[in-house]
Amino acid sequence: MNGRTWKWALVTAPIVLSVAACVGWGGYPPAKNVRESQLIGTWHNKKCDTTVTLNPDGSASAIGIPTEMELDHKVTHRVSGDGTWRIDEFSGEQQLDVKVKVQAASYSALLEDFDLYRDKGRLLVALIVGDPDDDNWCILTRDSKR
Repeated sequence: MNGRTWKWALVTAPIVLSVAACVGWGGYPPAKNVRESQLIGTWHNKKCDTTVTLNPDGSASAIGIPTEMELDHKVTHRVSGDGTWRIDEFSGEQQLDVKVKVQAASYSALLEDFDLYRDKGRLLVALIVGDPDDDNWCILTRDSKR
């Protein structure tokens, strides 16, 4: 590497790192100041075949939450059930915590932490399945019939 390349790398590296820090996994910026009223409704992802309904009284129902995925993004295990939801905070970012009781021998209760993001003003609810480095995402959007 010549001197000019090193200078370019030293100048651009902080810029790249600062931009990367402003976006979450998947390239979406984390949502800020999310209120419960913004989450009430039915959230769905057709590709993951997942539906989560959040009710105003704090109750929730979930159908097909993936708990395991292959590297090719094929879901190998999923759970469904009824329970509760709330907004929580982790490492300075808001999260959606959904706790459901499932009808499976391997789970008596399941707590899933969904990340909250924005895409062009639209709120997204995202679940990372397994190791974040595997890039297995299930991004839910709210059904328009609200």
